[in-house]
Amino acid sequence: MWWLSLSLIWWCGTSAIPSPGSPPPTRFEDWRCPEITQQPVVECSCDMPHTLRCTGDKSAMQIIARKLRSLRTASISLLDCTVQNVSIVSGPLLEGISLHGLVISSGEIHEVHPTAFEGLLSPLQALGLPNNRLVMVPTEALKSLPELDRLDLSGNRMKMLDGSSFKGLRNLSFIDMSNNLITKISANAFDNLPQLRILRLRGNRISLPVISKFNPISTVEDLDLSENLLVGPLGPKTFPKMECLKDLQLSHNSLSSIKMGALQGLTNLTSLRLQHNLIDVIEDHAFLHLTTLVSLDLAHNRIVAVSGASLAHLSYLTELDLRHNFLRALTADLVLPLKSLKVLKLDDNDISIIASDALKPTTVLKHLTLLENPLNCDCSLIEFSVWLTNSSIQAEDKSTAICTTPPSLENGLLVDIPADSLLCGEDEQESIMAPLSTPYRAKVNLRDLKYDGNSIKLSWGVEEGTSPYTCDAIFIYEEEGPNEIMLESFPIKCNSSEMADPRILQVAVPTSLQLNHKYRYCVALFGSEKSDDVSLILGCSDMIPLVQNTVIPQNSFTGLMSKVDSVQANLSTSGSISIQVGVYPDSTKCELNVALLDQNTLLSQRKLSCEDPRYTFVDLSQGPYRVCANVIQPGPAINLPKPKCVTVYKKDFHRFTGLDIAFVAIFSVLCIMVIALIWGVRRMLLKPKLQTHQCFLPPDYDENVQHNRYVKLQATTKL
Repeated sequence: MWWLSLSLIWWCGTSAIPSPGSPPPTRFEDWRCPEITQQPVVECSCDMPHTLRCTGDKSAMQIIARKLRSLRTASISLLDCTVQNVSIVSGPLLEGISLHGLVISSGEIHEVHPTAFEGLLSPLQALGLPNNRLVMVPTEALKSLPELDRLDLSGNRMKMLDGSSFKGLRNLSFIDMSNNLITKISANAFDNLPQLRILRLRGNRISLPVISKFNPISTVEDLDLSENLLVGPLGPKTFPKMECLKDLQLSHNSLSSIKMGALQGLTNLTSLRLQHNLIDVIEDHAFLHLTTLVSLDLAHNRIVAVSGASLAHLSYLTELDLRHNFLRALTADLVLPLKSLKVLKLDDNDISIIASDALKPTTVLKHLTLLENPLNCDCSLIEFSVWLTNSSIQAEDKSTAICTTPPSLENGLLVDIPADSLLCGEDEQESIMAPLSTPYRAKVNLRDLKYDGNSIKLSWGVEEGTSPYTCDAIFIYEEEGPNEIMLESFPIKCNSSEMADPRILQVAVPTSLQLNHKYRYCVALFGSEKSDDVSLILGCSDMIPLVQNTVIPQNSFTGLMSKVDSVQANLSTSGSISIQVGVYPDSTKCELNVALLDQNTLLSQRKLSCEDPRYTFVDLSQGPYRVCANVIQPGPAINLPKPKCVTVYKKDFHRFTGLDIAFVAIFSVLCIMVIALIWGVRRMLLKPKLQTHQCFLPPDYDENVQHNRYVKLQATTKL
């Protein structure tokens, strides 16, 4: 297909121009494909006018040449020959024949005779010797082609290029040396090529020091250095001065970073492709000299963050590809400096936060993709949700913003979620727990699990007083990084009134789960109320590694491990945050890890005893802040519950004036006098009472009931 396109270029651009000594060109409707067939020696066909493609053995070229010399009226623009058992191209090969393009490939050619291309009736403009075994450019043979415009020597075994490799070929505009073994290139290798526009060096063994030693190349517009051995940072002097270069391809290398002022000699670059490298740092003002850049591809790298200063000079950039990196947030630094940005691709990152000021009503994005990002759909995404709903990007792009947390919104499309459902802090906790408090209570615990390689047998303990109940379904979730995804669900049928012991529920489910992967198992039951209503009863295990022929001891899921049940935080007007953590079940022998974060930046971290899980962070600004807590377990970190987090809202700080202070002081003195008077009168009549002030009220728990943190809405559809 590539050569088909190239032959079209040759034919459209050259066949209409009569060459000296050649017959007048024929019209398409008058052209006839020459019949050259002599099985099994040679066979030719035409897939388009003026293009002849032939296959044959080592004598095929002589037969083709004799036939073309005898057909004086046939106008062949491109001759493409694939021959076998040919190791040397002898000459003169096509003497007396008029051609514009010639391609010869056998897979074995290692030598081209100096007279191979002599005697052609018209100047050859394009020559291809791809996929052979040439170890050097056939310079002597090319001397007879001074009008050559395109040269393809890709797929050979050349190891170096020197100043004489293209000697005499001053009309070359296209050179393809891809997929060779080139390690050395002389600084002057391309000096005497004043018409060179496209240079392909893909798939070689070229290093950065080799490139940096090139003499300035003033004419090249398209340079491909993909799949080489480019290792290290891109700096200001990495490339020579190339004033006309517009398209630079550096993908599939080992570039590590982009330094300040990188590529300063490429002042007219419009497209830079850096995908599939090892880039983790983009320094401030990295693109200082690339102010004309229109397209930037940084996909498949290791980028964690992009600062506004690094992109500040790219005022003409319209397309930015950052897929498959490690970005954690979409911030204004990434978008606002790019005034002309139309396409932003952010698939497969670690983005959970989208700053409220990242996308404004004036942002003119036409395409935005966010697939495979762990979006945390809380109140911080309200502004982005509004922008996404009102933006002009396609519906297909809008559907890439998918919620991962909180569990109640998991796998939901952000564009379909009402803004009043995006909650934070205590509102979020209340929203999650409200459907569970009435009529739901956690009355089911997983007591035993057996896996024989084909099916899983689950034994659930059902609390007394739950009957009567009926069964609905079993759900299985897998741990995937910081998230959980539902893998399988199985409908089950049971009726407690027909069971010998309704306190024990035995369930067997067929499955194709993978050994040693961690899974959570949940069962959904429906209990009957006094009225005709039914209540949802859910029971879930912890994350359990799947091991064949192993019995999990009873009570291994139900409460031996303490976990954070609630986190409450108050941001005071004095700039302090008071924290209280609820632990379930109650324990005095565990430790807590409490972290304070500003957006995704860790500000402070403390260890607390579960006996007194309170702490106060001081000297803080307005926020907002995120507070996270988890239990520190002894031994290996397996089956540990995830941290529980809350967001503390901004508070308006009131600055007191001197008048306010004076008023408060007078009022306080009067209050003290009144209190002293009352106390003096009634000191013999009233017994003093101790008044305490308690800011946090931990919830009550039944010690025999497992607290379920993950409730999936699929089980509520029958309510």
